[in-house]
Amino acid sequence: MEIQNKIEYTPAVTLDKALKHLQKQDSKLSGFNKDELDTFVRNVAKNEELSSMKVAKYFARGALAIVFETPEGEVLKLTQGNHFPMNRPIESFDVPVFKKGRAGDVYYYLEEKLFQNGLSQPFVEMIKDKIKERGYRTFDLYDFDFHQIGFSKEGRLYLLDPECAKYKTIFHAAFDKLKKLFKK
Repeated sequence: MEIQNKIEYTPAVTLDKALKHLQKQDSKLSGFNKDELDTFVRNVAKNEELSSMKVAKYFARGALAIVFETPEGEVLKLTQGNHFPMNRPIESFDVPVFKKGRAGDVYYYLEEKLFQNGLSQPFVEMIKDKIKERGYRTFDLYDFDFHQIGFSKEGRLYLLDPECAKYKTIFHAAFDKLKKLFKK
């Protein structure tokens, strides 16, 4: 297990083992805060199914997230707190989520792996338009922000980071929740 921006685990290891490996190496990996890693390790260990999940690669770290790839080629994203702002629903522009759950303060999302080859500015604009059409505002999604978007195997364009699509105001969030209650 060589320490760099991306780490391959050959053979695949449990998530618990991968997190502990990162925890030991945190001084070599830029941006990692020991307390944040401790939080991930401690909370994941509380969930037997999650801690025993196999990972083949460590991909990246976001502001509040750590991203791995499973041996099956899916993405496992761990976040501190709900990754969807104000608990907004998963929308059609979001990367497909196969499974989600919570282990203490850590939320996890098993998602489709997206590819970022061939992206250009018009694709960023397409995602921005999709977000606005659904009544949200874009956040932290600027021109040429290709790292926030990607293509599925089928060629569909998705937003990778749900934090980039937020309710316009707290009123909009509350109104959306009320609409869903009345539809039931």
